[in-house]
Amino acid sequence: MNLPMINKRILPWLTFDMVLFVVVNAYLISRHGDKFSRLTGIGFLHVFVLGLAAYRAANIVSSEVVTKPLRAPFVEETTKGGKTVEKPKRSGFLGAVGLLLYCPSCTGVWLSAAIVYFYVFWPLQTFLVSLFLALSAIERIIAALLGWLRQPGE
Repeated sequence: MNLPMINKRILPWLTFDMVLFVVVNAYLISRHGDKFSRLTGIGFLHVFVLGLAAYRAANIVSSEVVTKPLRAPFVEETTKGGKTVEKPKRSGFLGAVGLLLYCPSCTGVWLSAAIVYFYVFWPLQTFLVSLFLALSAIERIIAALLGWLRQPGE
């Protein structure tokens, strides 16, 4: 397998990330498996709200200005077309975490797992916070659609 050099330096850390993800989930399920019965009765509305919350939370962590200090140790800023852009560091642990934070889909997996566990242990509080995030996600989706509709035709 011919991986670019950057991937060869980060691959062990990403592998560690996936192993850690599996081990943490296995531990929590084995230790608190009885509490997961709450998930058997979860309805479409809850899944929809929790899903929108995970989407918005991942977007906030990966790209919003308010979380820039969180991403700062793991990314490098470069200028591209006169605009400052964040890029994950090129190697090592910081680079691997930078890749995970930079990618909303990757961040979304971890945040989704956290939301599920919070929901298992504290359903009402988690649903309330998730509802705030879901409404924010809907607002962002509507704003993006309106921005797209307002653009002149190509």
